[in-house]
Amino acid sequence: MSNIDLSHAISLQGVSKVYHTYSNPRHRLMELLSAGRKQYARETRALDDVSFALEKGGRLGIVGENGSGKSTLLKVLARVLTPSSGTVQVSGRVSALLELGAGFNPELTGRENISQFGLLHGMSREQIEAAQPEIIQFSELRDAIDHPVKTYSSGMAVRLGFACAVYVQPDILIVDEALSVGDAYFQNKCLHKIRSMLDGGVTFIYVTHAADAIRSLCNQGLWMEKGRVRLCGSSTEVGAGYQREIFNRMVKGGYADAAPDPAGRDADSEGAGGDDAAAPARASHAPLAGEFDSASASAFGDRVAPMRTGSGEARILDIVLYDDDGNATDSVAFRRPHRLRVIFSLKAPVPPNTSLNVGIADNSGKQVCHFSSLVQDIDLANLDVGAPYSIEFDYHPTLCPGEYGITAGISSMVDHPSRHGQMVVDSVVDYCAGGQRFSIRFPDYPLKADLWGVVAIDYSADLTKLD
Repeated sequence: MSNIDLSHAISLQGVSKVYHTYSNPRHRLMELLSAGRKQYARETRALDDVSFALEKGGRLGIVGENGSGKSTLLKVLARVLTPSSGTVQVSGRVSALLELGAGFNPELTGRENISQFGLLHGMSREQIEAAQPEIIQFSELRDAIDHPVKTYSSGMAVRLGFACAVYVQPDILIVDEALSVGDAYFQNKCLHKIRSMLDGGVTFIYVTHAADAIRSLCNQGLWMEKGRVRLCGSSTEVGAGYQREIFNRMVKGGYADAAPDPAGRDADSEGAGGDDAAAPARASHAPLAGEFDSASASAFGDRVAPMRTGSGEARILDIVLYDDDGNATDSVAFRRPHRLRVIFSLKAPVPPNTSLNVGIADNSGKQVCHFSSLVQDIDLANLDVGAPYSIEFDYHPTLCPGEYGITAGISSMVDHPSRHGQMVVDSVVDYCAGGQRFSIRFPDYPLKADLWGVVAIDYSADLTKLD
């Protein structure tokens, strides 16, 4: 028997999973009666000699096309499937979110399923009772938690599944693309919860089709192809290799020459200027007539409550995005200017150099740009306690079409010890993850531009014949 390496949370050696299928039910009996002399089954290898190890606290992203064996591998790690051959060593409590509704009894209520889920994962009844309020709050199922799970929508089921998976205090968290189900707000909240668990040392395994996601969330990568390991290494190396392969297989279409916007606006000229730096922010008293929506603010508070942190001297009340016509929206046109409005109030005096900060992240949770009120000389320290205010950031984005999340926070800042002119967070007053999402739409007119990645940069190119 091989020695167990206690530094490894997961270790696989020569693992295979073989399925046998028969074209005729009689063939199964005929094969049995032949005592192994004749084989009628067709052999399918879902996993073929898979070996790798993951240290405790490691973060492994698994990529591969459909049918490559990713989900089968996760089910083996979660002990849902038994391998046909090879050895699997898993150390610690495993919590797996493998597929929609997995592990739930549809006849039981959400509350009853929470108890059952916790018991199956080795929690005591006291631990389950203590975790239940947090699970219900995170899943946002307060009104439906005592209804049978069979009455839940797919989004409700995945919210309950994820909340259960992360609140059973796992040593190893396994997620199989479940975050692609559910609304954008919940996806953003899940990403922030996962990041907080990673900071706490949880071993994490994530299966996805998106190379950017494993580079953002993971430090190791595994590329599966036809049941075998094609590449195992750093997440950067694996992500880049997998993405190159996908690009090589894509049929690339051409773009027509740029055409003017139907409204007569020149998208190319307005898109010039490069980065997403904010224009000078403006602070004003809020609410303004017709612009403060108490229902929207209430919904914002509910969304951010499970992940909200901070000392509490100030509270962010809402985040609203406006298009260039001044309409509140969650979808803006590519290369069109828009305005980001953050409404907040002070509950107590705050120290000098207190800033309202906003981050915009892509769909994998990686921050792509950041705004700060202090950079625009707006210090929250001089504002009246109890009065609602808003800060509006006007900016002209060059982000590529896609889905983006907005995170906002209020913090007191101090000078960076070594970088002149830069400031760092001294203390967090309020931090709200998952408060707002928006999309940037593809233009509805022909556009000659590169729209790969996150940022669409204007550039020029010259061709020179060399002697």
